[in-house]
Amino acid sequence: MSAVNASEISYEGFSIFDREALFTNYRIDRSTVPEGLYAYDLRDECDGEICQLKSHVLVNHWGTILVREPFEGAAEGIEVTPEDYSYEGETLTLAEFMNPEPKASFTLTME
Repeated sequence: MSAVNASEISYEGFSIFDREALFTNYRIDRSTVPEGLYAYDLRDECDGEICQLKSHVLVNHWGTILVREPFEGAAEGIEVTPEDYSYEGETLTLAEFMNPEPKASFTLTME
């Protein structure tokens, strides 16, 4: 399977190691990842559970994530257990992830 353009697909909201992320089953062409985001591949061991986060995975590719901060140790691989990640149940575009709507803020005034 060839890699896809990061901005041409939809993603699932995902969290891993307490970081917000975007998840896709596709391989992403790293040259299409916008500045300020980092792409990592996830590996499974053919059991349906993610076991490793790595800069690039060739065999047993489970999916790709995009995050706002780099992971140290990803070149060598970081062990992942089921407790380390979760699917957030929402579909997001790359633009929505990069530019989240600001939270409403209220100012109370005393009269």
